[in-house]
Amino acid sequence: MSFVLSSYSVIKKETLTFESADGLQVTADEYIVEKDNPYILLFHEQGSSRGEFETIARKLCKMDYNCLAVDMRNGGNDNFISNETVKRCQAIKCPTDLSGVEQDMLAAIEFAYGRSNQPVILFGSMANGSLSLKVAVENTHVRAVVAFSPGEYFLPEFSIQDTLAALKKPTFVTSSLSELPYVTQLVSAVEGDYVTIFEPKLGEGARGSASLGTENENYSEYWLALLLFFKDLL
Repeated sequence: MSFVLSSYSVIKKETLTFESADGLQVTADEYIVEKDNPYILLFHEQGSSRGEFETIARKLCKMDYNCLAVDMRNGGNDNFISNETVKRCQAIKCPTDLSGVEQDMLAAIEFAYGRSNQPVILFGSMANGSLSLKVAVENTHVRAVVAFSPGEYFLPEFSIQDTLAALKKPTFVTSSLSELPYVTQLVSAVEGDYVTIFEPKLGEGARGSASLGTENENYSEYWLALLLFFKDLL
């Protein structure tokens, strides 16, 4: 399966930092096609790093989006790229609870919105996919949200399902096939006009953003569904 992508521009990558609300310096990789293009913000799963999105970000940029892959404070290492935000957080013993992680996400939104002056799209994996759904409900600078294998990662502090009835923005969710009944129930309160639930048809698929990688033999069907979702946002 092949994909027709619209941009032939050179993608410029830069590693940078911005400040979270509690003063923690957050590291991110910025992938730029055109400085005024809207941003997709990429939030890795727990225990991972911005390296999770090295290949994914470049593909998304070819749809005329800029990308910002963020090292979240609830991370670790991925794709041989260490999580620099975690290193700083450990050094100063900053909080890594829901509130702390959310601060990093909100700081990324403000940073990217300030770059292009356009609403952003949140793209999160697993726990940070769930948090992306929550933040999308509440933040006026978020246009749409993508969540891979979201779940109730923050109970009893916070229930994702309880807040999603108020989510009235384009939403794409998916997971492995075995997770899908749970994920479907999680987003059941979102009005049908706003939510796209992708069910893998060619096999079990994979959890989180790994479903978009070549280690998932049926990754192409996930990419096709995702590209169609982004096309509808244009």
